[in-house]
Amino acid sequence: MLAFVCAAAVASAVAVASGSSPISRRTVLQAGVAVGATPLLYSSARPAVAAPAALRVPSFALGSLQASRIIQGHWQLAGGHGRGPTVNALANMKAHFDTGITTLDTADIYGPSELRVGEFVKSEPNAVACTKFCCFRGLDAIDRAEVRARVKQQCARLQVQRLPLVAFFWADYSVRRYVEVAKMLNELREEGLIDNIGLTNFDLPRLREFVDAGIPVVSNQLSALDSRALQSGMAHYCAKNGVKLLAFGTVGAGLLSEKYLGAPPPDSSQIAAGGYSLSMYTDTASRFGPWSLVQELLRTMADVAKAHPGATIANVAQRYVLQASPAVGALIVGVRNTEHIAENVRTFGFELSGPEMEAISRVVAKRSGPQGDVWDLERGVRFA
Repeated sequence: MLAFVCAAAVASAVAVASGSSPISRRTVLQAGVAVGATPLLYSSARPAVAAPAALRVPSFALGSLQASRIIQGHWQLAGGHGRGPTVNALANMKAHFDTGITTLDTADIYGPSELRVGEFVKSEPNAVACTKFCCFRGLDAIDRAEVRARVKQQCARLQVQRLPLVAFFWADYSVRRYVEVAKMLNELREEGLIDNIGLTNFDLPRLREFVDAGIPVVSNQLSALDSRALQSGMAHYCAKNGVKLLAFGTVGAGLLSEKYLGAPPPDSSQIAAGGYSLSMYTDTASRFGPWSLVQELLRTMADVAKAHPGATIANVAQRYVLQASPAVGALIVGVRNTEHIAENVRTFGFELSGPEMEAISRVVAKRSGPQGDVWDLERGVRFA
C-alpha cells in the first residue's frame, strides 16, 4: 500500500519543521490507548461539496460479515482527542450509518467507547460493531477463564449475543503465547460467542504463524501511514490468503488536505491541540522526508483532484489507499462530528486512473523510510 507513505511524509516533516517532541505510538499504547483510527481534524480550504444523493458507501465481505468500505472509528470516545467527539456521539453514528457507513470500530481499552457503540447497536440492529481484544500486561498468565470473561463482558457492553469481529492485539512478541491465546479466542468462535477473528498491528511473520496454526484470520488492522505493508510482502500475502487490510490514518490526521497545500507545517502548539492522533502520526512518520517533499505530494494530489469534480486532496489520498492493493478492504476514519461525511462518501464517486496512481507513486518513491515490517518501529525495533 504505497499510498500509506503519503501521510507519513507529512508527519515526518511536521516533526522536523516544527521542532516538536513527538509522542511515540509505543508510549501511547503502553499508556493504555491503542491505535484504531484517525480523527479528521482538517478543515478544507475549498467549499464543502455535498455528495450526490444516490451515492452511498459500498460494502464488502469481511469474513461472514458485510462491512462498509469506510468504517466509523470510535477511538476518539476514549478522550484525549481535542474538542467535541463525545458530544452527540449517537447522532454522529446515526448520520454516518445513514450514508452506508454501517460498520463501527471500537476496543476494550477505548474507555467508554464500547458502551456508546453498544447503545447505538441496540437502536440500529443492522449496525456492525467490530471491537478489539488487547493484551498488554500479564501475558504469561492469560488463560481460558480470563479470555471468556473478557469476551462476555464485551458482549454485554456492546449489547450483542456474540461479537461480530474481534481484532486481537499482543504487545510483546518475546512472550510467545499469542498463538495460544488466539486459539482460545477461536474456541469461543466455535462456541458461538465470536463470529470472526481479526488482528491489529501484527507483522507478516506473526500473521503467517496464526494462519499456519489454523486461526481463521479475516483481517489485520494497521496504520495507513507508510508502505511497510507492501515492502514486507504482507499485502501480497493477504491478497493471496483472503485476509483483508483495514487501513487507518489515510489522511494523516488531516495533514493531507488543502489546508496545508502551500502552507508551513503545524507548529508544536497546533500539534499539541490535535490530541493523541496528530502527535502519534507525527512520531510514526518522522523518518519520511522534508516538508518540501510533502508539498510536492500535496501539489500532485491537488492536480489529480482537479480531474474529478468535487474531489479533495483527502479524497485522492483515500482513493489511492483503496486502489493500492486488492487486499485493502476498508478505511477507518475517526468520527468526531458530521462535518466530513459527504466528503468521505464522495471518495466512492470516482476512481484514479493508472497514470494518476503512477504520478502519486513517483512522489512516494522518494521517501527515505520508515523501514521494516508493520509496527516494527512502534514495538521498539531499531534500524541502522
